[in-house]
Amino acid sequence: MMNPRITKLKERLQVDKLPISSEKARLLTDSFRQTEGEPQIIRRAKALANSLDKITIFIEDGELIVGNAASRPMGLEIDYDYGIWSQEEIDSIKEEGYTISEEDESAIVSMNEYWQARTLIGRSGEIFDEERLWPFKQSGVTLPPWKSREEGSGGGYAQSGMGLGPGFYLFGVDFAKVLNEGFIKLIDDAEAELRKIRFTSADAIKKADFLKSVIIANKAIIRFANRFADLAADMATREKDPTRKKELERISETCRRVPANPARTFYEAMQSFWFTFLMINPSTTAAAGRFDQYMYPFYKKDREEGRITDEEVLELLECLRIKDMQINRTSGRFNRQKNAGIAKWHNFTIGGVTPDGEDATNELSYLILEATKDCQTPHHTITVRVHEGTPEPLMLKALEVVRTGIGMPAFIGDKSYIDYLLSQGVPLETARDYIMTGCLDVNIVGQSRIVAYDMFIVPLVFDIFMHNGVDPNNGKQVGIKTGDLENFESFDDLMQAFKEQLAHFMSMAAEGNNIHMRVNAELFPDPVRSSLLINAIEEGKDILDRTMPLENAAVLNAVGMINVADSLAAIKKLVFDEEKVSMHELKAALIADWHGDGYQEVRKMCLAAPKYGNDDNYVDSIARELYQFWADTAVTFDTIFGGKNKPTGISISAQWPGGALTGATPDGRHAGECLADGTMSPMRGRDTHGPTAVIRSAVKIDQAPYQATLLNMKFHPSALQTTEDLRKLSDLIKTYFSLGGKHIQFNVVSKETLIEAQKHPEDYRDLVVRVAGYSAYFVQLGKIIQDEIIARTEYQGAS
Repeated sequence: MMNPRITKLKERLQVDKLPISSEKARLLTDSFRQTEGEPQIIRRAKALANSLDKITIFIEDGELIVGNAASRPMGLEIDYDYGIWSQEEIDSIKEEGYTISEEDESAIVSMNEYWQARTLIGRSGEIFDEERLWPFKQSGVTLPPWKSREEGSGGGYAQSGMGLGPGFYLFGVDFAKVLNEGFIKLIDDAEAELRKIRFTSADAIKKADFLKSVIIANKAIIRFANRFADLAADMATREKDPTRKKELERISETCRRVPANPARTFYEAMQSFWFTFLMINPSTTAAAGRFDQYMYPFYKKDREEGRITDEEVLELLECLRIKDMQINRTSGRFNRQKNAGIAKWHNFTIGGVTPDGEDATNELSYLILEATKDCQTPHHTITVRVHEGTPEPLMLKALEVVRTGIGMPAFIGDKSYIDYLLSQGVPLETARDYIMTGCLDVNIVGQSRIVAYDMFIVPLVFDIFMHNGVDPNNGKQVGIKTGDLENFESFDDLMQAFKEQLAHFMSMAAEGNNIHMRVNAELFPDPVRSSLLINAIEEGKDILDRTMPLENAAVLNAVGMINVADSLAAIKKLVFDEEKVSMHELKAALIADWHGDGYQEVRKMCLAAPKYGNDDNYVDSIARELYQFWADTAVTFDTIFGGKNKPTGISISAQWPGGALTGATPDGRHAGECLADGTMSPMRGRDTHGPTAVIRSAVKIDQAPYQATLLNMKFHPSALQTTEDLRKLSDLIKTYFSLGGKHIQFNVVSKETLIEAQKHPEDYRDLVVRVAGYSAYFVQLGKIIQDEIIARTEYQGAS
């Protein structure tokens, strides 16, 4: 149960209209205007320093961990790194309930001109060729579809966090280095390395610029912390409540010490972590890494020396959940659909094994889960690493949290993830120390990063394939001509032609990844993130300008593959095997969206065809073949960092806008209807044989080549009432992982509750659900995604 402090802090999170400010953008822009002609990485460091030195700061009543994520409580700061904000998009965001003052709106519009050619969208739009990549980006195969070369998909971002944007990459910061050494040590190391440089090459000049930027940026972080030390000290002199006065004095002392110096206590470590975390935000994918591992020495020492109690640790962990909820994000309309419900993936990884292979569970692992159970917020995300020796008490504690209905923790299988890393050449001890970044993306702290990550809508490619390479949404020949559907003489011929079409689009997506990465590197070097990588000072290179030990910079991410598998199974059965429907008739039914001329009967037959998720080899074998083709093809495409694209499968909420772009499909789906969520999840409502059958279908797909996969399940609350119920679900999870599964997560909520929440949102403001790789407040989701979650199959038990 939350104590009074946490209860009050949590109540403040419920804001009817989140405020959007231009203050940070104005400070950054002022600096950029003054540094024209200087190296970009130096300019970025100076802009960050200007912002950290001048942005409004505050400490809210009752806070123990301080550091605001925006210039206003629960606020967002306009960000121009991705794109500009047109008046249309500003109006759109206001209509959705965000507030922007007239002064801020005027400032936003006035800064558009300066940033137009300096954004990720604007620069990328200049590169796309007219014949191939520009029509490809307009199609929306990689969401969202672009409106114009200047606007992209429309709208920039508004985000929280004190660091530099855009933060569109996933990596693991070496928090342990900051906690144990502090930023002063990092600055000293950079200054020492700078003194050693001899300018005998162009690389030496670049390295000097990098080191100078690290020194500028990290000194600014220390000054930022000292601003809070000064503020807390000033507030303490005016505080009448003696208890709060003492808290403010402690806050002042702590901020004066960290993150500049090594943390000495658990409390100092928590504050140092938060300041550092603020600096790698704005980023929806900022990962905390193995929080229970690097924080444990501070916890253990404090407990042994009687400096802290578990109740105080729990309170600090819950304060951290509150602070993370103050980091928000929104964007242009199409991106809001792709990332419904203020989607973010601040992943805290717990459990798993140590580098030497022993169980890594400790007391802090349990306290993190207890804090999540007490303080039920959508963020931050908790992910439990599961291995053969994971203690039953940890599994049961984790499932107690799941039973609350907040959709976390997610569970991931050590066996599959470690095997994947070994296949990529990662040493065993290092592989055992992996973390989750983003939803479920595997990374090694300080040694890898994923930069390019599009939502690739496979059913839209299938729709284009059925039209012989023509995009049915605009009539353009965006794909290759693989032939008319009616001319395929066998299912194998049709399957081969679709693979050719799919590979064609995958190749363009891979090119798009390279452009995305190059523009990121050109415009958005980041001295703070870069300084927290392995051998950062010795290498002297930006995070986007070096090849990493685990080179995983770009992924090709399949969304809706299960819809295509179900569709191909229907074609195989009805057209080729049983000859109940002609290809001409099926195509006509799809174009008509199943309406009229007996097409409803055709749809009924398509719906009755074998569906993935029911342990039916007829369709499961097709799903396996498709996923294998995706994995085999993805790694044939080079990245600019010298690696290969990696196969992955995570949907976020892309099943909504991806489905909206896709016509009717032979699985019985209507035009515009949401696609299947996740990667391993069946199309909602089509898995009729229970969770065990879903597991059996999922493990027929070889998940080993994938750097991430996602499986959602939904249980009625009555299914998890007893400890024995939890044990059964624990057994299901471990069985799935032993058979090669990578990930599984659960919604525990009744259909009736969700329907009531739709009708009376004011009564369900705290209702949290799992969308895909993240949780969100149900009432903040659009109706289409709400309906999709309601329609997911609801199991009555874990068998």
